[in-house]
Amino acid sequence: MIVEIVQNNYDEYVANNNNLVILDFGATNCAPCKILNNILEEIEKENENITIGKINIEDNPDLAIKFGIMSVPAMVIIKNNNIIEKINGLKDKDYIEKIIINNNK
Repeated sequence: MIVEIVQNNYDEYVANNNNLVILDFGATNCAPCKILNNILEEIEKENENITIGKINIEDNPDLAIKFGIMSVPAMVIIKNNNIIEKINGLKDKDYIEKIIINNNK
């Protein structure tokens, strides 16, 4: 399940999570964000041991600022509450899966 991340549930789903976490930063009227969301939904169904969190930067500007997000779509990959990688722009499924495989050992 892709969870909606907001300031109030950030610790529950990200900071206190031992899984690999993909934070998907997007905006409501962003077409590439919608495409990325579809890709991440496929990935989430195929990988039980990752957490995918969606952050709407319009509703959660503080989280966007915290991670230095300047444009969307963007992803931040986190493991053990440490940033592993930041990815700007729309990426295809193969690209994202390679990152998951490389960082989920």
